[in-house]
Amino acid sequence: MGFRADVENISKAALEYLKRNVDGCKLHLAECLSLLFGDVICVFVLSMFLFVAYLALMVTVAILLMPLIGLPLSIVVIAVLLLLTAWVVYVLRERLFTDRMVSHFVKIFFEDKNKNEK
Repeated sequence: MGFRADVENISKAALEYLKRNVDGCKLHLAECLSLLFGDVICVFVLSMFLFVAYLALMVTVAILLMPLIGLPLSIVVIAVLLLLTAWVVYVLRERLFTDRMVSHFVKIFFEDKNKNEK
């Protein structure tokens, strides 16, 4: 075996290493994306349940207020409560959504896998 054969072996080994490294990166990306989409679906479903529960609560409050202040005024009160809730979510959107999403993405994509296995 000469120098040329050694260089060819090293280059073949380097190519094999790079192919395996690329495959590992693809697998890691697929795992992270599947976790991300699972989390998105879970948050969406939970949000829908909370939305339906919140609307049911608002209808109940409107029914309870109807004998006291009348139907039109109780609907106005519910609309004001819904607008107030939407305003609070809008004001707190950075803290509620953006900060948590960024930290969650960082945890999913950059957390060391070996650290979890120990």
